[in-house]
Amino acid sequence: MATCEKCGGRKRRRPRSCPRCRSGADRAETGADVAELVVETGLLGWVGRGVTGMMRLVLRVLD
Repeated sequence: MATCEKCGGRKRRRPRSCPRCRSGADRAETGADVAELVVETGLLGWVGRGVTGMMRLVLRVLD
């Protein structure tokens, strides 16, 4: 079992919040960090190209 860094209480796993004080990883903050990383690296464009390519492939197979 992990211990809470804020209150020292026992909690189940590291990323989960502490049941006593509810401190832990903030999901909104983590999501914002991931979104910023995706935009900075241009991964969103690559995903869009992949989806477009797959749609073209499916349409060719169906025709």
